[in-house]
Amino acid sequence: MRIAIFSDVHGNLTALEAVLADIDPESVDAMVCLGDLAFKGPQPAECIRRIRELGIPCIHGNTDVFLLMAAGRKPKRPLPGGFSLPDPLPPAIAWPLQHLTDADLDYLAGLPFSHRLEADGQSVLFVHASPQDAATGIVPTMRPDEIRPLLRGEQADWIIAGHVHQPYAFRFGGRWLANPGAVGFSLDGDGRAAYAVLDTERSRFELRRVAYDVDAAVAAARARDFYADPERYGAALRAGAWPADL
Repeated sequence: MRIAIFSDVHGNLTALEAVLADIDPESVDAMVCLGDLAFKGPQPAECIRRIRELGIPCIHGNTDVFLLMAAGRKPKRPLPGGFSLPDPLPPAIAWPLQHLTDADLDYLAGLPFSHRLEADGQSVLFVHASPQDAATGIVPTMRPDEIRPLLRGEQADWIIAGHVHQPYAFRFGGRWLANPGAVGFSLDGDGRAAYAVLDTERSRFELRRVAYDVDAAVAAARARDFYADPERYGAALRAGAWPADL
């Protein structure tokens, strides 16, 4: 089975459409989205609706939970540690919330924490950050004693997560831990959108990068009176690095 996996769309419809167009000729058997659909991009509702209309299985990310909390909605699973939003809401949360309909929020509220499938004798667990929660991510540079508690004893052959905006695949404790990277904005110095294709028959995780029209994303930000300066937004997309104050 060949499964296209993407994550962290972050309201960047231009990048999402580029990834979907790149996936189309691959003749994959399934697609899975790992969440964070709307936060910090100029077309939050459009990204949610694109995933919905395609019927792609999707799980919730931590920023999907941010938006639900800000709207007074309950996610399927809360974030860890009694997380609460600041008051007043920062623009990065208040702005997309103003552009989402009740139907958009209903969709986010219905997203599950995880998704599983079995194919070719292999089990695959999809989560946003880790099997522990939707906010604590895994990166390859972590020590084994840091990673092990995040797996919660999970025995799936593949544990595939997003959240950290950095693609990877490595073996750990007899299984694969993998990440397709981010669609909406990368954090690894490569400004292209990222996704991956898992081939369960071959036990192969193929990382893909897709160039897209950043100028079109900037134009969308300018047209929508985006909360952040459109030019700074574009510069961050191109750099594959996100300023803390954006």
